Amino acid sequence: MNSMLKYTKVLILLCLGMVVFSSCEQDDETIFDRLIRYGWAGDLGFVDRYGEPLESGLLLNGNGFGTDEQCYFDDPNYIVSSLPLRWMINDGILSLDYGNNYPLIEIYDVYISSDELSGILYVDGYRDGPVTLYAY
Repeated sequence: MNSMLKYTKVLILLCLGMVVFSSCEQDDETIFDRLIRYGWAGDLGFVDRYGEPLESGLLLNGNGFGTDEQCYFDDPNYIVSSLPLRWMINDGILSLDYGNNYPLIEIYDVYISSDELSGILYVDGYRDGPVTLYAY
């Protein structure tokens, strides 16, 4: 009887451990829901025609389309350009396709906390580095 009790306790701990560790990873559905709930602002590497860096403000719709409203970092109220885009999330990779005139932007290992989206930025398949976007 004593060994049966120990065996049951071990099984319960293993099941509990599986539930705890499996809930740490976000699935694409959870990420999708959070992506379309907010706008996301941050540096995706865009610059104006004079080389000044631009901040991207992503507005992603549930139909796979969206807009990137770009502004200067020191003047977020002045929209320099508004670029249409197609987007998708697949296996934790957020793909942003701006069309033929722009590189494909991908964010790998997307993780969304309460008001931050973080991951690794890739531009046309080349790693650019870590990126953080903020909800607005």
